[in-house]
Amino acid sequence: MHCEICHRPSGVRLPFNCALCAQSYAYQPRVDLGLSLLERESIEEEVGRKVNNKPLSQKSATAKRSPEPSPAWTIDRAAADQMVLDEKTAKVLGHVKGLREEIQHVKLDIAKRKASLARRRKETTSARQELSRSQSTELEPIKKDIKRTLHRWDNVHQQTMEQRLLHCTQAARLYSLQQHKRRKGTGGKDMYAIGFMPIPDLRELNSASPSHLTTSLTHLANFVHLVSHHLSLKLPAEITLPHTACPLATILSPNVSYTVNHPPSHGLAIVRSNVNPTASRQMQSGTTPRPRPLYLKQNLSNLAKDDLRAYAYFVEGITLLAWDIAWLCKTQGLDIGNGSWEEVCAMGKNLWQLLQASSGPPTLPKKTSNQSIPQEAPISWTSSLTNHRRDVEEGKVPPPMGHLSHGTAYGFLGAGPGNEYMRDWPLQNPVKVIDKVKSMLLAERTGAEWEILEGNEWEDEDGEAQTKIAKQDRQPGKIEETGILVRVVEDGKRAIDGEDERGKGASGWTKVKSR
Repeated sequence: MHCEICHRPSGVRLPFNCALCAQSYAYQPRVDLGLSLLERESIEEEVGRKVNNKPLSQKSATAKRSPEPSPAWTIDRAAADQMVLDEKTAKVLGHVKGLREEIQHVKLDIAKRKASLARRRKETTSARQELSRSQSTELEPIKKDIKRTLHRWDNVHQQTMEQRLLHCTQAARLYSLQQHKRRKGTGGKDMYAIGFMPIPDLRELNSASPSHLTTSLTHLANFVHLVSHHLSLKLPAEITLPHTACPLATILSPNVSYTVNHPPSHGLAIVRSNVNPTASRQMQSGTTPRPRPLYLKQNLSNLAKDDLRAYAYFVEGITLLAWDIAWLCKTQGLDIGNGSWEEVCAMGKNLWQLLQASSGPPTLPKKTSNQSIPQEAPISWTSSLTNHRRDVEEGKVPPPMGHLSHGTAYGFLGAGPGNEYMRDWPLQNPVKVIDKVKSMLLAERTGAEWEILEGNEWEDEDGEAQTKIAKQDRQPGKIEETGILVRVVEDGKRAIDGEDERGKGASGWTKVKSR
């Protein structure tokens, strides 16, 4: 049996949609309840009849007997009930009709929306096809312009790199940056000079002449500053060139570099041996940074004995200059300091390798003892800059000379690829190199101290010959054109310090001074 309102079968166990479904669902339980009540009443009558020998139905009937209503009233009551039921039925049927009409309207709305979505889908598909066709025609000239601009940018950057390299090589030629190669079969090592003065090695500072060391460091500071200017690089340790307040070059530590607009004017007071402690504390508490000197007024060993603070400042200054050179080489694709910290000590070798490796194989003169950087050198990076730039940014190849700088957006050192490239450098902080250099110089001075014994302290038959040799050794030395300290003996011969020949019986006049 189906419902007259929602047309659903009576046995379906679903939520009710109307009152008729609820009544139909509750009809059978009500019938069962009535049957159970009638059965109970019959059982009660039978029990009472057997107990009292009188039917309970008669007793209850007489007790509850009431006057029967009249037939007219019964007919009117039935007619009234029928009218109420007819009104309820009409009301339910009207509600069902309204729901059916609403369902029809919803179905029509759904059909209209489906048709609209299908039409809009077709319009979107056609618009996308038209857009793809128009994009292919409009984006093609834009892509060509972008490629043309990138190609022009690459060409300009290549020309900039060539000009940077040309300026650096010409600056090296003007400063007479030279390499003196050692002869085959002889001991020693290659020497490097700038301005016809030998470039010092940090491992040989104890035996260097103060005047020659100051001149070489002055030329070297000016040259490194000029090269960094041509490469548009800002050195981590700022170099202060000679000016009115300080006629010699100085250098600042990286943590205070580029913090003042004017160069510090108290550089000369650093190497004084009679520094006032109160004034020193006031200078340290001030806001002006303290530069490290790149000059020397006396021998480094004597300076270490007379003024330890001035000695430490000078060692820090020359080490910072060597660290600047190593950093400059690293930015231009030459790995310095990856193997050992001692690679930083050879400042002349690092500069020569940087300029010679970046300029390609130069045409060397016939004399191998004085090789200068060629005037014109082609750039070694001749492949496509666009592909090579991608390889450099990905870290596959080192950057060429002049690629990374602080002056152009193309190849900017402070950008992501530049920072990623410099992150692997083990010498990010120069403090480690400074400590190593100080320890090395101190160990060299401690192991090289000798004590000359007087004649009364050493009994030997050849005392006169020993005294003569000692006098010859006390004679002041001189610096040859090569910058090597030599000693002149009485017989007119010259001998390099530590390599003079002694006569027979001259051995044993010195001994190691015990500490």
